[in-house]
Amino acid sequence: MKTTGNQKIFKSLAAILILNPVEVIITIALFLLSVLTYHKILQPSLLGDNMMAAPVVFAIPYILNRLFRKNSLTRIIYYLSALILIPLFLVNLKEWIFSPAYGATIVITLMAIAAFPKGADDNSIASGNSMADNKFLTDSFVNVAARIAASFAISVLTFLISMAILFSTSELFEFSHEMVNNCAYWTMSIFIILFTPMLFLYASHESEDNQLSAQITKIRNIICTPVVNYILTPALIIFTAIIYLYILKIAVTFTLPNGTLSIIVTAYVIAGILIKALTGITEKEKFSTFYKYLYPLFIIPLILFWVGAFQRVSEYGFTDARLYLFVSGAILTISTLLHMFHKTNKYLYLCYIAITLLSIFTFIPPISAKSIGEKSQRKELQMLEQKLNITPETIVPKEGDENYDPALKADYERIQNIRGYLKEAL
Repeated sequence: MKTTGNQKIFKSLAAILILNPVEVIITIALFLLSVLTYHKILQPSLLGDNMMAAPVVFAIPYILNRLFRKNSLTRIIYYLSALILIPLFLVNLKEWIFSPAYGATIVITLMAIAAFPKGADDNSIASGNSMADNKFLTDSFVNVAARIAASFAISVLTFLISMAILFSTSELFEFSHEMVNNCAYWTMSIFIILFTPMLFLYASHESEDNQLSAQITKIRNIICTPVVNYILTPALIIFTAIIYLYILKIAVTFTLPNGTLSIIVTAYVIAGILIKALTGITEKEKFSTFYKYLYPLFIIPLILFWVGAFQRVSEYGFTDARLYLFVSGAILTISTLLHMFHKTNKYLYLCYIAITLLSIFTFIPPISAKSIGEKSQRKELQMLEQKLNITPETIVPKEGDENYDPALKADYERIQNIRGYLKEAL
């Protein structure tokens, strides 16, 4: 008997519920949180920002589901991950969400998705075949990214079409603004918050009946090769040329690196590693000579990164953002040296290193980036207050005040900035 289209969809939805029960519960809970805060049943001022934690909250059971697929006692860890919903509904996460720690958690989540790919047990991840391992990890991660992008694209397009119909209808029949706003909210909640993750889970369920998954993979393969070969690689070559022209300028003029160079070099090396990874899954790799020498090309920029980073910290002390910059530099430096001297190209090692270092400085309170940043800035503030012979309660004079000294303008600004930073950290 031939299976109809609707039967295939219901079959896939049933498979999602069986294979991803916690992810489905998380999705429904996030939808309810949005609805309850919108209608002020729960306080929007207290829990409204918690929706921004949705990517991490959804990703945790998704990763654990990959790790504990088999029916064993360890699978209970996956089911227990549903408990992450408790702080989502009870605790105001605003401070964490608007801090560098949230960004670090997102990176840890992405690295975990890359490090624990679907089907790893059946593949050669531990085989020692470096190139095969790299290709498998890259292919798996790009598949996840492609399905996230496709799910958002379909959801957003459906949402926009629905909104066009809603506003057209409201203009013709003169609906009240309140009714239109409520309908717009419910449309957004259903298609963006509820429909997107469910569509992602459906697209991730690879089977013969799942045409969406097959189409996404096909489009990914069509797009990947030209984008990598004719857009990303030329852009990386230009970026490399700009970096080295700046290095030449420093050498000729005998000047110290620009303060923002550390951030630029970090972006450059990360981009280089990611684009090189993508060349492993392209059909026809171009610029192979450039990629052969890419890691050695990272060395001089990384040296300047450390010069600039240490200079910045010696002048202004650590903040949580600067510490994360140091950690990023350490991860990228270790990755570069591993590739050059140990002749290993396993991105799996890079994922493990990144997860370990970022987790240490994010989730262990005594040595967290937040704690180190606060201690460092308090020390800096104390030194400045002693230098100016003022107390912590002293109001810093502004330009035009009688006691304002133009020669101390930089110190005044530093004190204001540090006090603002510490106030936000409390």
